Parts: sequence; C-alpha cells; structure tokens
Amino acid sequence: MQTKQTVRSSQGYSLLELVLVLAIVSVLVGLLLPKGFDALRNARIQQVEKTVETLKTAITDYITLPGGNGSLPRTEGTGVPCSGAALSGATDVAKGNGARLDTVLLAVGKLDRPLSLRMGSQFYVSTGTGNEMAWNQALQAFVMTPDAAPQRNWSAVTRVEARTAVPATAPSAAQGGNFRLDGVTNRNANVVVAYLVIPAVPAKDAYELALSMNAPQLAPVEGAACDIGQVAYAAPSNGITDVYVYIGEI
Repeated sequence: MQTKQTVRSSQGYSLLELVLVLAIVSVLVGLLLPKGFDALRNARIQQVEKTVETLKTAITDYITLPGGNGSLPRTEGTGVPCSGAALSGATDVAKGNGARLDTVLLAVGKLDRPLSLRMGSQFYVSTGTGNEMAWNQALQAFVMTPDAAPQRNWSAVTRVEARTAVPATAPSAAQGGNFRLDGVTNRNANVVVAYLVIPAVPAKDAYELALSMNAPQLAPVEGAACDIGQVAYAAPSNGITDVYVYIGEI
C-alpha cells in the first residue's frame, strides 16, 4: 500500500515549483552573465597591454641591432623601403598593404611568434594572391622573389606598423600617424611612429582599453572618437572601430 509521501514523489514537480526554479535560474544568469563578459573583456585588455610591452622591447632591441641604421622601416604611407624595380615602383598603398613591421621583427628574431590577439578581428591571413614581401636586413629593404608589385593585403589583420607622423591630422583619423599622449601635443612631423593596429574592435572593448591604457585624466567619451592618450580610434560604426595603440617613435 502506497503512503502519501510515495504518491507525492511519483507525481513529480508541480508547475509552481518549476516556475520558481526557472525564476531563480533567470536571476542568477542575469547577475553572473555580465560579470562573465566583463572578466573576458578584462582578459582581452590585459593581453593587449602585455603585447604592447613585448613590442616595445622588440622594437628597442631592433633599433640597436649591429649593421642597422638605428631607425625603423616605414611600412605604411610614403617611404616604404623596397628593393627591386617592380616592387619599388608599386603604389604606396600597395606597398603599405603588403608590408608590416611585425614581419620585420620576426625576420630578425626579435619576436618569437606571429601576433595573435583575442580582441578585434580574428583574421590571420591576407587577402589577395602572389608572393609575400619579405624583409632583407642586409639591404634594409623589403624584397619580393621574383620581383613584382605586391598583391597581398594585410589591412584586415592585427599587426604592427610604422609610418611618418602626420601631426596635422587628428589621432582618430591619422591611422596610427598621430597620438596626443598628453591629450594636447601632436607627434613631431620628423619622427617615425610605431603602433599596433587592431581592426574591427567592439566599441565597448575599444573604450575600456583606452580607459585602462590612458591616464585617468585622458579618459575618452564612450561611443565617441578617441583623440587623446596612447589609444586612438574613430567613432564606432555599426558597433566596431579600428584601434591604434602607440608603441614608440624615433
């Protein structure tokens, strides 16, 4: 003969009990999920900060290499050093799309591995076809074998670049060519600026990265362009923006 307790247990949970359990789970998810997202964002920011410190060391070591010229090769804009008639005669845009400063640092052993960040674009390969531009330390120039105009385009990939400063342009539009590190002063027109490019960064990540890396008095306005400090970016469009992080200049 079944007792009342046995009969009750065989009937399962009541609708009210299920509703209460679901309500509790929903509250817990609402409380914990944002904290989980914040923790992941903080991890991405810390990774970028550590990468920038690694790059500063690598670039300092590169500048002091025996046989070098004590400077940084430009990899964007005008003046990208190239050897070979076809490569040298290519447009500045084509050479800029194909050349990257991180490949120079890899070629001379100042970086151990290619860049890989969890923030921004997760593309790791170029668009276009053809051979890559390679850095020749002895020539202090990029070369292609066989000599040709570059067809590769790395502009959608996280990378390190260097270009002549463009102080007449606001940092948010200078594509790494200008930073107002103290919030006011532009880079000198005679220097070559090295910077990390992180394409397609979510707006919240870009804002929090600037908050973390800039001085407190240089905090950006969320949702707007960032023109102050060592992090620069245009106002987000469709929730993303390309981020430029200052590494150094010479």
